[in-house]
Amino acid sequence: MRVLWVFLLAAGTFMAQMDPRDLVRQSIRNGEASWKESFDYYCAKRAVDRQFDSTGHLKSSEEDVYNIIPLGDNTSFQEQVEHDGEPLPSEERSKIEKELEHLRAESPAQKLRHFDKELAERSYMKEVPDAFDFEIRGEENLPTGPAWVVSATPHPGYEPQSRYAHMFPKMRGTLWIDEKDMQWVKADAVATETVTFGIFLARLSKGSHIILEQMKLADGTWVPKQITARADARTFLFFTHNFEQDLTYSGYHKAASLTASRKP
Repeated sequence: MRVLWVFLLAAGTFMAQMDPRDLVRQSIRNGEASWKESFDYYCAKRAVDRQFDSTGHLKSSEEDVYNIIPLGDNTSFQEQVEHDGEPLPSEERSKIEKELEHLRAESPAQKLRHFDKELAERSYMKEVPDAFDFEIRGEENLPTGPAWVVSATPHPGYEPQSRYAHMFPKMRGTLWIDEKDMQWVKADAVATETVTFGIFLARLSKGSHIILEQMKLADGTWVPKQITARADARTFLFFTHNFEQDLTYSGYHKAASLTASRKP
């Protein structure tokens, strides 16, 4: 019993000394590195979209399956192969194959431009450590191993710098950060106010919810496992719809021939 109390006391002291903002900052650096590595992997992506009426009853549901194909130089292609359990019509399939051939034939400079565009779209991630105040709530044993449970609430006075970071003052959430690899195992975020996007004023209402889950491959790389989004959205035309989207990723395997071309 005395050993247990000593262990708990030591763990509590360590948590008290650790700066949760630094923990989150390091986890984002590690996550960005894994994101770049993920371009070296084939995988399957399944997207399920559900639409609901104002009373919450299901109106429609669609399911699409894609093969994620690495193209080298930190680029990849989403090749749609099914819609609602059926293969795509030959005409659509032909268009997709031509697009894939075109992208494969691009020069490294052209692929770099695609990557730089994606990198710019993700620039908001670098603002997360400054956009929120963090508190380590405890630990949780997950299938990937022990993880810190970290709450995130908007930081007073934070001023967004990038395109999507303006949503942060209207969000709160919880992060599960792997203690060994300092990677996000799970992120759970909720909109506390209505969030507006873009010049067309697409809106996500208060209560919109997104959950991100990652998994660790046998070679140690962290990759997406599932993304679930539930929201009440409204466009600039005042069309309102309740939707739910589930994205699941599986069957990861590395394209060894592309490893050397991956940007460090």
